[in-house]
Amino acid sequence: MMIPKNFENKEIGLLGLGVSGKSALNSLKAGGGKIYAYDDNISNDPKVIEPDKWPWAKLNKIVVSPGISLNHPVIKKAESLKVDIINEIDVFANSQPKAKVIGVTGTNGKSTTSALLGHILNFNGFKTKVAGNIGEAATSINDPGENGFIILELSSFQLETCSDLKLDGAILLNITPDHLDWHGNLNNYFNSKLKIAGFLKEGAPIVVSNTNNLTKKACELFYKNKIKVIEVLKNDISHLQTILENKFYNENHLTIIQLLKEFGVKKDKSIQAIKSFNELPHRLEFCYRKNNITFINDSKATNAEATINALEKYRNIYWIAGGIGKTDGVKATLKHLKNVNKCYLIGKSKKDFFETLNSKIDCTISDNLTNALEEIFKETLNKSNEITVLLSPAASSFDEFLNFENRGNAFKSLISEIWEL
Repeated sequence: MMIPKNFENKEIGLLGLGVSGKSALNSLKAGGGKIYAYDDNISNDPKVIEPDKWPWAKLNKIVVSPGISLNHPVIKKAESLKVDIINEIDVFANSQPKAKVIGVTGTNGKSTTSALLGHILNFNGFKTKVAGNIGEAATSINDPGENGFIILELSSFQLETCSDLKLDGAILLNITPDHLDWHGNLNNYFNSKLKIAGFLKEGAPIVVSNTNNLTKKACELFYKNKIKVIEVLKNDISHLQTILENKFYNENHLTIIQLLKEFGVKKDKSIQAIKSFNELPHRLEFCYRKNNITFINDSKATNAEATINALEKYRNIYWIAGGIGKTDGVKATLKHLKNVNKCYLIGKSKKDFFETLNSKIDCTISDNLTNALEEIFKETLNKSNEITVLLSPAASSFDEFLNFENRGNAFKSLISEIWEL
């Protein structure tokens, strides 16, 4: 556990008791703070204290969990009383870790990039912890020490309310529209991602995947502010793919290689480690193979840009898509459909996705994930050519599932039942 140095005898409000909130609570208590915790969805827990019972006049700070609306009444009250608002990442930062801290953000690919960074560093003998938005809260880990590394995956929500973080290096991946319902507009979302550069220590590098207009604009702003920028361009990928024996790699791998060179990890050592890395669950995850059919779970693809990787990677695809669509729906995939045999649409967005895709590829609207897989089973039963059954929704999961993990696990379970694996 990371224990903050500056919270002893401080009175702290805490809003949200999810993974990061509970971890922050434990960390702050270990640091000697007196905590008043509240969660909108929890009422029968002795740790929960209604905000109207908080000692507002004495509160030093409020720790807000990521994703809670900045219009929440507790946050608005804190602002009106000029109580500092921070988040769990700030609590981590106040523990003053001895290890080098690297931040990773972007719209798509940040979890895999963070995990791969940790894998390469471990492979090369460095003690490393990976935490943040990837699953394990930053305050719950143990400091690897001055010769170690802490990799933090940072979401736009975390960056938005963060203020105290200090980074020894950073990666900014692609930026495409996402979470606009929370941020209000694209400009706000873009600015939240840019905040990562503001947390860099003097002279620390940021590697930017300069692949679209938004990351190009980010580079220009970073140069203007005299930040050490290392650009990675999409054209650089072909050489890396040759080295890695034509496996499917993209510019995100190059950002990792370039950043780690700044910390003394040679390119060939990074490449050697990359070859032994297994993808994370629900991210282009190989599930099963039966006869001529390969099943791929890409449930983490919650927007169209994330799905493009899967559509480019596989062949003769029977594609399952849909859920709660983002602002631009599935339009970004329209130039990447050459490998799709047929598309099965599910969830709240199925009609909108159908209108976008049906003129380009064969589409059918399925009632739900179960029906989509049953239809694919019937259509592929007597086919002998190589087939990929791909769940890559290009949409959020919350219309029918608890989260993308729940959706991906349902996919794997249904495959096992329907194909009798």
